[in-house]
Amino acid sequence: MTDSDNSTTLPSVTTSRRDRQNASEPGHLEDTDPAILLMRGWSRAQHVSHVLCRLQQRLERRVLDAADPEGIDEKVGYSIACQAEVEATTAALKLQDKLPHIQARSLLGIVAKLEIIAGADRDIDDPTDFPWPHIASVLRDLKKIAGGLPLERPERSIVQADCKRFQAKAADLLGLEKHASKLRLGAATVVGTSSG
Repeated sequence: MTDSDNSTTLPSVTTSRRDRQNASEPGHLEDTDPAILLMRGWSRAQHVSHVLCRLQQRLERRVLDAADPEGIDEKVGYSIACQAEVEATTAALKLQDKLPHIQARSLLGIVAKLEIIAGADRDIDDPTDFPWPHIASVLRDLKKIAGGLPLERPERSIVQADCKRFQAKAADLLGLEKHASKLRLGAATVVGTSSG
């Protein structure tokens, strides 16, 4: 009698010890694995969304504190900030939706996919329910075996450019282009919200 388990082949997503050690070097797996590239884009969109959320919250406070004459400009800025946050969140969700269609080419690519899944659970009502703690557990185990990916924050200039792009899109969608140019939604406002 033969053992049928021995005839099973392993998928080609394993990495060697050398691959794990060199994974953070430029031009290595991180630059070629589509799952890792997707995670980078998703992380950037998530970060920009959070920056715009903080901006929106700060402007909301100003709207509530403003007197009637100055409140109009504050309300316009707040409306643009709200819509910009929606646009940034939508961009992150679109990247997240690509996840099932992307094939990882390495164990680190699988780590990247699980990072997106585990990161997305933060928006779920109860992340302590099945399967979220279980997925986080699998991710921890896989990182011990394959290594982790450096989770870098995007450069401030990139975040500022993304925020301005979403603000411009929001102003256009809301028909507030004329008002947007008068508001202080430039780099100084975004820089103040990107730390923290």
